Amino acid sequence: MINKIRTIISIAVAVLFFFKNTNGQGSQRNRLITVHKTTSKIITDGMLDEAAWKTTVALDSFINKWPTDKGTARLQTEVKIFYDDQFIYFGIKAYLGNSAPVIQSLKRDVNPYYSDGVSVVIDPSGKNTSGYTFGVNAAGAQMEGIVEVNSASFDWDTKWYSGTKMFNGYWTAELAIPFKSFRFPKSKPQWGINFIRNDMTNNCFSTWNQVPIQFFGANLNCLGKIIFADDAPQVKSNNVFIPYVSAKADEEQKVFSSSFNTGIDAKIAINSSLNLAATINPDFSQVDVDRQIINLDRFNVLLPERRTFFLENSDLFSNMGLPNTASPFVSRRIGLTDDGRIVPVIAGLRLTGNVSPALRIGLMNIQSEGKYGQAPQNYTVAAFDHKIFKRSNLRGLVTNRQQVMSSEEKDGNTRFNRVAGTEFNFLSNNTKFNGRAGYYNSFNPGQPTSSGFGLASIGYTDKRLNISAGWSQVNSNFVANAGFTPRLYNYDADHDTTVRIGYNNYNSALAYSYYPKSKAIINSIDFLIKTNQYYTVSNQFIEYNNTAGLNMLFANRREAAISYTRNSVNLPFPTTLFTETGNLQKATYTFDFLQLKYLSNFLRPFSWGLTVEHGGYYNGKRTTYAGSVKYRSQPWGNFSADFIYNNITLNDKKIHPFILGPTVELTFSNTLSWTTFLQYNTQIKNFNLNSRFQWRFKPMSDIYLVYADNYLTDGLVHKSRNLVFKISYWIN
Repeated sequence: MINKIRTIISIAVAVLFFFKNTNGQGSQRNRLITVHKTTSKIITDGMLDEAAWKTTVALDSFINKWPTDKGTARLQTEVKIFYDDQFIYFGIKAYLGNSAPVIQSLKRDVNPYYSDGVSVVIDPSGKNTSGYTFGVNAAGAQMEGIVEVNSASFDWDTKWYSGTKMFNGYWTAELAIPFKSFRFPKSKPQWGINFIRNDMTNNCFSTWNQVPIQFFGANLNCLGKIIFADDAPQVKSNNVFIPYVSAKADEEQKVFSSSFNTGIDAKIAINSSLNLAATINPDFSQVDVDRQIINLDRFNVLLPERRTFFLENSDLFSNMGLPNTASPFVSRRIGLTDDGRIVPVIAGLRLTGNVSPALRIGLMNIQSEGKYGQAPQNYTVAAFDHKIFKRSNLRGLVTNRQQVMSSEEKDGNTRFNRVAGTEFNFLSNNTKFNGRAGYYNSFNPGQPTSSGFGLASIGYTDKRLNISAGWSQVNSNFVANAGFTPRLYNYDADHDTTVRIGYNNYNSALAYSYYPKSKAIINSIDFLIKTNQYYTVSNQFIEYNNTAGLNMLFANRREAAISYTRNSVNLPFPTTLFTETGNLQKATYTFDFLQLKYLSNFLRPFSWGLTVEHGGYYNGKRTTYAGSVKYRSQPWGNFSADFIYNNITLNDKKIHPFILGPTVELTFSNTLSWTTFLQYNTQIKNFNLNSRFQWRFKPMSDIYLVYADNYLTDGLVHKSRNLVFKISYWIN
């Protein structure tokens, strides 16, 4: 174990010293704007007719971001900014061509970058580690999110105000964002800022401060600066309380029941940079239903988290380890059994924010009930993210799953599970070189040996080339009850048991992007080669998969791709993939398949996509068709259907598992919507319907009516149904 830790530290030190003098600003342009304070009263109706707008200088000369990052934008955008004691205001004028704007939806946070729209990216700390984004589409649908260095999550919600208006040749937007709606250092006169314009009529993006084509538009390393010329913004108290009441009626196998629930969420400002979130008896009945899949692999898959309490500021806790490989913490494991049944959460606390300009912390504690033979559980997670050098950081995480004493306790070996670890993430000043090294250890009753997880990687990225190589080791006793380590667990069909097998993974990838000088037909061509090799910790072969592919993105937003994958798998035990085909025997299986993919222009009212995979599958063959069709009646209706169909032969037996999932989404306004989603899944033999009506009767305050129904696919035998009525009210 000591040698492994030394190896990881050595790699981290090598990465640091090899690249520490790599400097430069890439293609960034460090724009700066000075803004002034106003005493004028502003009505956020999108008109921009107040006197303060007429006397404020406009930002203009937006720069191309995509599909090219050279030259000025075809359709220009103007932005005016000022502030008062409570708000920062943005007045935006977006010029149009001959086409009407593309509007995907009137709903909040839906495809924020796929409609004609404008957004602002703000980094109040100026440290390029975390920030915020606010935006609207041309029809007034709001979006807001938390921004990390090169990505964003739109699951964060806060109260702010906006309005849009359409005119001949342009449209306008007016944004009023309360200073109390987000956290920032006290009395800081300079922030990082940028603006993004989505011009979907011409299928392009532009920004005020230049962002290289290979980066996400809201990249925090590509921000300009805003200087508050008068008084620096002052931190305002923003204590929010969101009580709810809900009523539920259930029917399960013709047995009826009803219940009434009430609870509360709270967001309390500890200081200018720290926020405490609390929940008591949370209710997640309004959360979108999971999109089902057909699992063709022999390991479990992780479905995304959808519960709001766990999503806000989740990057502090979830960006550790390797996603879908070995994640020390995954909030999805809280309040849900392995087979997806809901275990009620009693209460939770989450403290997040900056304790210094360079140090972010997160602390979370969740208490769940005992149910389905499982004792009550308490989950504690602590994390930190400390910026070092210019763009690098040191992260750490500790998790504790503690069983609360209960009459349902059955196994003393499950009393607790703890994981602790840290990792160093390096990014050179010019953002081209990156490196990563980390180590985590699992602690369990009896403290078995071989309970560590280590990782290391190195990479290079520029406009055209992306090269990476990495290693990770998951030992057999690295048990993470609050995490996700699917490949560690191997099912032995003969003995109906699961065996943990520790392994090493060696991976590498090379991607090259070609951007034609003339983009009349093709925007980009991407070439990719990647490989994954898996061996036991004693160096016995487990599996490899190698892929080579080519992807073409056309100027009309169509996309076509082809790839070839070769797999070799050494099954350690007889394994069941599908009960209908019996067990695959212990052996080495080598097979390959070809994938073809096509996506039409999703900006058009009618769009479709299809992916076809055909080739070998262990000792048989597989053909998979996965696709979708969508029709948009702008802007009020989206009608779509997703499907997956498999033609599989295993052990000389044929099966045809498939899923069909139509969706109808009606958005009557920015505040009123109705969504109905159906799924017919033959693999789990379930047909379910979920229909949700939502009315946002006041900012951030909602009324929900949700109906769910489930049937067995064999004969459509009814299983269960429920109806939920819920009201939540935002108080601050």
